Amino acid sequence: MVPMRDGTRLATDIYLPAADGAILPGSWPVVLERTPYDKLRTQTNTPDGAFWAKRGYAAVRQDCRGRFGSEGAFISYPSEGDDGVDTVEWIRTQDWCDGRIAVTGSSYYASTAQAILCRNPPGLVAAVIRVGAGDYHEDGAWSGGAFQLTHNVNYTLGLAANGKEAMADPRVARALTEALAPRAAFALMQRGPLAEGGSVLALTPSYEGWYQEWQCHERYDAFWRQDGYRFDYAAAADVPVLLVATWYDAFLGGMLDAFQGYAAGKSAPVHMIAGAGYHSSVYTMSEVAGDVAFGPAFPIDVPAAILQWFDQHVKGLDRGLDGGRVVHAFRIEGGDGRRTAAGNLQAGGSWQRFPAWPPPDAVPTPFYLGADLSLSREIPDDGALSFDYDPRNPVPTVGGNVSSGLEIVPAGPYDQRGDTKLLQCADTRPLAERPDVLVFQTPPLAADTEISGMISVVLHVSSSAVDTDFTAKLIDAYPPSADYPDGYAMNLQDGIVRARLRAFTQAGPGYRRIYAQREETLRPEEIVEVTIDLWATSVLVRAGHRIRLDVSSSNFPRFDVNPNTGEPFAARRLPPVVARNIVHVGAAHPSHVVLPLR
Repeated sequence: MVPMRDGTRLATDIYLPAADGAILPGSWPVVLERTPYDKLRTQTNTPDGAFWAKRGYAAVRQDCRGRFGSEGAFISYPSEGDDGVDTVEWIRTQDWCDGRIAVTGSSYYASTAQAILCRNPPGLVAAVIRVGAGDYHEDGAWSGGAFQLTHNVNYTLGLAANGKEAMADPRVARALTEALAPRAAFALMQRGPLAEGGSVLALTPSYEGWYQEWQCHERYDAFWRQDGYRFDYAAAADVPVLLVATWYDAFLGGMLDAFQGYAAGKSAPVHMIAGAGYHSSVYTMSEVAGDVAFGPAFPIDVPAAILQWFDQHVKGLDRGLDGGRVVHAFRIEGGDGRRTAAGNLQAGGSWQRFPAWPPPDAVPTPFYLGADLSLSREIPDDGALSFDYDPRNPVPTVGGNVSSGLEIVPAGPYDQRGDTKLLQCADTRPLAERPDVLVFQTPPLAADTEISGMISVVLHVSSSAVDTDFTAKLIDAYPPSADYPDGYAMNLQDGIVRARLRAFTQAGPGYRRIYAQREETLRPEEIVEVTIDLWATSVLVRAGHRIRLDVSSSNFPRFDVNPNTGEPFAARRLPPVVARNIVHVGAAHPSHVVLPLR
């Protein structure tokens, strides 16, 4: 048990090199991981403590405050900086530490590693950050001003189900486990905001407390500027940093920011591996993500990548890594529309290397939305298209950048049509057939077209409501084939913006946008400009395919359903109203998507 500055003790395991059952003498470089998911539990395709000890490192694995064997109360994120620095200082005093400490982690414990990295404690020499958040307001709790329902409900229930209250009372544990079942969790998502004391989370006051805080702070305010929810990259240690990201991860934006932030003004190497999978793809060597098979080049051997990085930058061994800034990006490459024997769309892909992100030779190119539903590099005639958005009948989420989706919203690329195995889908019709989805697309491409870099959508919109949402989804539209007679609409990236919270900041090129900077209620029929951040991807859209952009006003249950009443999320009381939403196009109102072409 390692004491923190306030006296709270954290459960900590230590793995040391050994031979013939005896600890080897000497001191070693240390690899530290701090996790809320049980220090005894290790994901697949992930190095554990024994992995490091066998390779000449000491390994330290620690339960975060209030989790499993550690004392104290768990508050998601804000306490990790102090506890991480205290743990590093304790490690430096141990005889088995040679003074060199590296940090690593994925998902939540990517944030525990970054909390240490951005405090720059003595002894820290390298870091590997995998699929981690960079600004939790935009990565986890909210996105574009909309509440990330699927993630927030499933994630909080999952943590609470093995939290202190649940471990102390089997009835609490059973109730929370039952609430995690798909139908029960989906019912909570359908409720939207959860009143304090009005859901199963009331059985675990410590977890309900920070969930309520997340709900109540929809604006980007001082709450979200706390250390742990965001990171001060400028203050970070100037040490070699490797980032591992995936195109369909909910935390992709955080990894994009981290690459820019850790490199700015620093001299140490900063590299990023950006794969085509989703959040949990880093835990497997499968060639499949979502409903798409990407081929044998697709998986990332995470233990090998981390070991190579630490061997070179901690031990000083030459493992062939370059200095400077390097991005290894997996380019999704469309296939011919065949289905694999396992039932997945057969696509493919290959790895490309860039000296920066976005790629320096990628040209941001606007594709304009036309009143005839075209998508073209030419500015179209002025016009407008309208649809009725009814909050009681939202567009269902099918795949995408989802974390903690579990069985309700499987993450990654999928054909954009209904699936009756999903609770949010009533039928199997293509989502494009819905009257509240506008489908803009190019003609079939005459040549292969590569899109690699940052993507955004600018819409000129008006509404009959005082507030509403707008969504955008970029799609590689496959032509009909024998296996897919209707073609295959493979989602590439999607995003959302809440009109009332559309104001954003952006730190610079290559960074994503941070929304909800202020509140701006719509005036009925007033035309305003909204920007939807689609973050980034790398894809080769094949000749004969179409580039498609779907625009609507909902994506449930990934995001909460906007009732169009203008009330803050946590204070909603009014019944929902139908909004007549209009997208304006043409020279006067040039709605467009910016695609980085190479």
